[in-house]
Amino acid sequence: MKQKQIVAVGPKENKLREIDKPVPNDDQLLIKTKYVGVCRSEHDDWKTAKAGATFGHEPMGIVEEVGKNVKGFAPGDRVSGMWGGTLPGSGGMVQYSIADPRKEVVIKLPDSIRDEDLVLEPLACMMSAVSKAKVQMPGTHVAVVGCGYMGCGALSLLKLRGAYVVAIDIRESALENAKKFGADEVYLVEEAKKKFIGTGFKGFKVVMEWGEGDEALDLAVNLTAERGQLCVADYHTGGKRSVDVQQLGVKAIEMLNTHPREGWLSEEGAHNAVELLERGDWKYRDLPVKVFPMNQFDAAQAEQEEKYGKYAKSLIDMTREDGEPYIL
Repeated sequence: MKQKQIVAVGPKENKLREIDKPVPNDDQLLIKTKYVGVCRSEHDDWKTAKAGATFGHEPMGIVEEVGKNVKGFAPGDRVSGMWGGTLPGSGGMVQYSIADPRKEVVIKLPDSIRDEDLVLEPLACMMSAVSKAKVQMPGTHVAVVGCGYMGCGALSLLKLRGAYVVAIDIRESALENAKKFGADEVYLVEEAKKKFIGTGFKGFKVVMEWGEGDEALDLAVNLTAERGQLCVADYHTGGKRSVDVQQLGVKAIEMLNTHPREGWLSEEGAHNAVELLERGDWKYRDLPVKVFPMNQFDAAQAEQEEKYGKYAKSLIDMTREDGEPYIL
C-alpha cells in the first residue's frame, strides 16, 4: 500500500510524493499521523533545500496497529512524542509512521486536551530549557528575550518555578501574549535598552534567549549580570552568529546552550508537560494555531516570520491533502 509524503523539489518548494506505507514489526506501532508541527528551526533549511530533502519532527497521531510484543497501547490511542525523524515512512511529514515505544518517546494523550495543544516535541524543548535555568530562589528576576511560541511557553514555565519574568520582544503583539502567560513586566527592545543598559542596572541573574537573531543574542548578553547565566535556546540553526565574547569574559557570564541533546531529559520533559497541562498547572493550551493542508507546507513555512500577532503555531494536517488553511 502507498501513502503520501511531503518532499522538497528545491528551495522553498515541496510536493507530495507516493511512498510505501510502512509495515510494523512485532515490537512497533503503526501510527496514522494527524498533525506535524512546523518548526522555526527548519525554516533556513527550507529556504535552501535540495531536491529530496524532507522536514518534520513534531508528530501527533492515532495508533492504527499494535505489534504483538507491545504493551500499554491499543488501536485508537492518541499519541505524540518523538519518533522517526524525517526518514520516509518513519516520522516526519508522512501520513503513516512506525515507532518502537522501547526506543522512542511515544506518549498516550489525555482526552481532556485538544490535539492541537499536544504536539509534544516543542513542549519538551521548552521543559528541557527551563530545567537548566538557575532559578533556585523564588522571586529570581529572569529576562526572556523573544516571546514567540517557544518564548511564551518558556516564560510561563519560569513563572511555575517562582521566577519574576521580564519579557522583551520587537513586537507589541508578542508582548501582549507574554502578559497573557504571566510576564510581570514587558518591554519593546528599545525600551529595554533605555531601562536596563547604561543606567546603573546590574543585570539579570538569568537571561533566556528565544529571539533567533544576532540582535536578540547581543541584547541578552548585555542584560546578563556579572557572573550571571545566559541560557541560549534558539541558535542551533541558521548559520553563524556574532556575540560579544569579550563581555562574556569580562562579566564571567555562564553561557549555556539549552538546546536539548539529552534524550532522557527530552523524554522526561514530554511526560511532565502532559501531566502539567492535564492538571491545569501549566496553562499553555488553547493557543491560536493555524492548520494547513499537506500541499500548503510551503505557505506555512513562508509565514513563519510574519505570523506573530496572528497565531502562535503552524500545524500540517496530514489527513488532508488539499483545502484552505484555517485558524483555531
